Amino acid sequence: MPDNKRSFPGRLTLEEWLVERFRWRLVERAQADLLGSFRLCANKRCRRLRGCCSDTPDDCRRRLSRLKKVKPKTLLREWARLDRLKAL
Repeated sequence: MPDNKRSFPGRLTLEEWLVERFRWRLVERAQADLLGSFRLCANKRCRRLRGCCSDTPDDCRRRLSRLKKVKPKTLLREWARLDRLKAL
């Protein structure tokens, strides 16, 4: 495994991730992207870039969580991995 692998939200390395102050924002944005919140977002920029560009990605996540949709296991695993990154 290379030392400079960018596997953290925001395409950060482990060292950059540990230094980042507002990690929770990056995690929320990654979770919103994982669920495809850009499809329902009122912000045209998010739809155009096909990713969350909002300053408050939590709103998109909440809107999507209200939808009744079965989440596959891989999606649940990735969601749980992103939640664990908040604790680092």
